[in-house]
Amino acid sequence: MARWQWGKMARVLSPFALTIFILTFIILGCQGRKVNYGKYTVVMTEGHYVLGVWDAKSSKAAINQARKLLKAISTKEAEGFAVTTTRTVAAPSVRGGTQLKPALMLPKSDYVKGWKRAGEIEIYTEKNLIQFMHDETEVYHSYNFVELALAEYRNPKLGSEPLLRVEVHDMGAPENAFGIYSFNRNPEADFEIIGNEVAATMLTFDTWKGHYFVHIRLYEFSDDIKEGAQNILRYIMNQIRGTTKPPDILKLFPRDHFVRHSERYFWNHNILNKIHFIADENILMLNESTIGLTAEYLRAKPKNPADTLSVFLIRYPTQKDATRAYDSYKAHLLAKGYPTITTKKLGSQGTVIQIPVN
Repeated sequence: MARWQWGKMARVLSPFALTIFILTFIILGCQGRKVNYGKYTVVMTEGHYVLGVWDAKSSKAAINQARKLLKAISTKEAEGFAVTTTRTVAAPSVRGGTQLKPALMLPKSDYVKGWKRAGEIEIYTEKNLIQFMHDETEVYHSYNFVELALAEYRNPKLGSEPLLRVEVHDMGAPENAFGIYSFNRNPEADFEIIGNEVAATMLTFDTWKGHYFVHIRLYEFSDDIKEGAQNILRYIMNQIRGTTKPPDILKLFPRDHFVRHSERYFWNHNILNKIHFIADENILMLNESTIGLTAEYLRAKPKNPADTLSVFLIRYPTQKDATRAYDSYKAHLLAKGYPTITTKKLGSQGTVIQIPVN
């Protein structure tokens, strides 16, 4: 608009109307110059794997992390490392030749000094778990939940009310138990060893061993209640005869800038969608024959500790299965019209895509 036109406009408009006009003009001008930012996704296939990166802030960061992952896998395979892909059956905890049920692991009154059961043990199976878990039921079912036994405990010296709740979950196999543990744990928790790695917050303790996942919730915090929870957990872990070794696919992730305890193990697309939403449909063709893993990595020069990106790795029974899943995921992303980034070859096939962020 010419200078003389501004002057004429100012003479006919009231000061208030003129202010509104100018602000509207500025806003419309800014909208015309709006910059669309995005995060970068890398999707690749190599051998039996579909793998890649999510939520990188630059294409360079995404590509560099993808190449580190490819190199780590190549190095492990050159050393003769092979990922176990079959589900194992847990070595049962045994008393008199029978498998130990979760309820039998919960200590009776005074089995742990000073602590008494408050009420009866509650038992939940896959049929009625929703009565206790509510919104979390789908997650536990996705990890092949079998049975839950829980009980509350009190300490007469600390009061008459229950002070903590103890849950023992039979998940059917060690991979399932580790899976639900990895899904629930917070990488920022405190970690200690009580029969296995324990993720501890002010009011919770989570761990696993064999095909069991154990969760303890404190109703209030004190050092005495915390010590009681640790002693009860120690009692339970001593009842279990089973592995504490996590799935060996975890060894494939590079350690450089790795966020410890951030791995999440899965094989079900419902779980993957809760970790990182892909689509309502099973785009990556996950099933009981696939195994997957995600983890967080710090950027090479992070400006703050929360400046991370995600890495994913999924192993399929055959190379053909992996290629089909890669093609499906790539087609899903390209169908949205997201821009692609040209780069040198990544894996057998690879695509870098910019995902807009509103």
